[in-house]
Amino acid sequence: MALIELAAVSEIACDQLIVCFDRAFETSPLSKTLLRDLRWVGFELTTLTAWTGDSNAISDKWLFLGMDVSG
Repeated sequence: MALIELAAVSEIACDQLIVCFDRAFETSPLSKTLLRDLRWVGFELTTLTAWTGDSNAISDKWLFLGMDVSG
């Protein structure tokens, strides 16, 4: 919540918030709850295509969740 609030501050030019998790985390008992809660507040699965320019920017090691932030 603190990162979402910080990203929404008008003096900070942040229009998107990305969090990443090691894919090994998906096997953790906590992962389902945390990922569900992050999706509930507005995070969605995403890739880094916008930054890499590669249309196939899916990582085997990392799971990315993104959220649009209107600041």
